[in-house]
Amino acid sequence: MRTPMIAALALALAFVAAPAQAGTSETPAVDVLVEDSGLNSPATVTAGATTFRIRSADPEGAYVGLVRIRPGHALRDVLADVERAFDHADREGALAAARRLSAEMVLYGGAAVQAGMVVDYTTVLAPGAYVVIDFKEVGRPGLADKVRRLRVLPGLPHRSPSAAAEIVLSSTAAGATRFTAPATLPSGRPVRVVNRSRQYNEAILLPVRPGTTREQVGAYITAVSEGGQAPSPFTGGPVGLVPMSPGRAAVIRADLAPGSYALVTWLRDYRTGRMHADQGTYELITVE
Repeated sequence: MRTPMIAALALALAFVAAPAQAGTSETPAVDVLVEDSGLNSPATVTAGATTFRIRSADPEGAYVGLVRIRPGHALRDVLADVERAFDHADREGALAAARRLSAEMVLYGGAAVQAGMVVDYTTVLAPGAYVVIDFKEVGRPGLADKVRRLRVLPGLPHRSPSAAAEIVLSSTAAGATRFTAPATLPSGRPVRVVNRSRQYNEAILLPVRPGTTREQVGAYITAVSEGGQAPSPFTGGPVGLVPMSPGRAAVIRADLAPGSYALVTWLRDYRTGRMHADQGTYELITVE
């Protein structure tokens, strides 16, 4: 879990946009802090739109996600499948576990953050029980002891932040996943991410060297996918939305340095076993 690829692979926030209603209030914000000693997150929030202000004091950053276990499944069993899904020594077992996860839990996304920065992620939550997890810890001892439970209590609706741009994940007729994104994203402004594809997926931004081409990014992705090596075009760590289930959406905001970025997903297509990115799920964009 220490490379950008593996960290981003570590298992993703359901946000369904709704018009503001009379009596709604501004979106409340709660703090989530990842330290060397563990994950600190609130025990309760109220239903409706909530902004999770995620930051990490861990030099490795964090990959904080929010999930809800479906009825009939136990948390310990789901976490075991999360571990299996990223066991690269057993590819077939990993793909089978990834497929099971779609039936075992709803992934509400979350945020990948680098040390010392803050990423805001907003979702709409119904009352019930949820689990907060730093997916960076997948593959390390004691994962079950490191997750945090979150209870969402009934409450008045809150207004969600307006988005300045939108990124959409969708499926082609052949089943491949593609990004639709503007050529330019505004730094520090809310961006809505929508998953209209057929699998849980993510939207990760990685800074690239000036002048990097899409072909160079693709060559690196192919080399990584095949277990080989190639010059990395990336100049920094991942920031963005970690995996969320199909039919979900989220709003995310981060203060990113202006420049060129690759928009990628490092997850594997559990139909083909290949990385989505190796099947063309990546784009180059500019942050201003």
